[in-house]
Amino acid sequence: MSEDELLERASDTVYQEMERVGGDPLKLPLVMQPIAILYTVQAMVDNGGFRYLFEGDFPFSPPYSAFAAAYREIGASDIADLLERAVALFPFENPHLNSEGRNNYMDSLQESDPLFLLGDMVCGDERVWKLMEEYVKNHPEAFPNQNIQ
Repeated sequence: MSEDELLERASDTVYQEMERVGGDPLKLPLVMQPIAILYTVQAMVDNGGFRYLFEGDFPFSPPYSAFAAAYREIGASDIADLLERAVALFPFENPHLNSEGRNNYMDSLQESDPLFLLGDMVCGDERVWKLMEEYVKNHPEAFPNQNIQ
């Protein structure tokens, strides 16, 4: 099984479990949460940096600290730090709960603003996907039926 297939099958397992718990990734077993969160988050960042990540609301409004924790859990602490720095730039508390405020703030910025530059540093970082694959390999109890060799 290729690395991509491994991660795809693990994400299928995670999404099936998410359906069982009502769709909230924070209700999954802790070991599954990084894959549940980052499979979506990193895809968004890869498609449009932090702007794309911050534009919309996530179901159940998880705090961005949960995303940073997921990055740390797979071994991407540097990316967690970049995300936390970007979140701290919002001029109000709990930006994950204020879509209108986030978008108004981002619309007021130039593309050269640190918030966007921080996202550019994460956009396209293939290492995140490799770290997720390693995480799945290192937690076979959470991702059974993956035929990990």
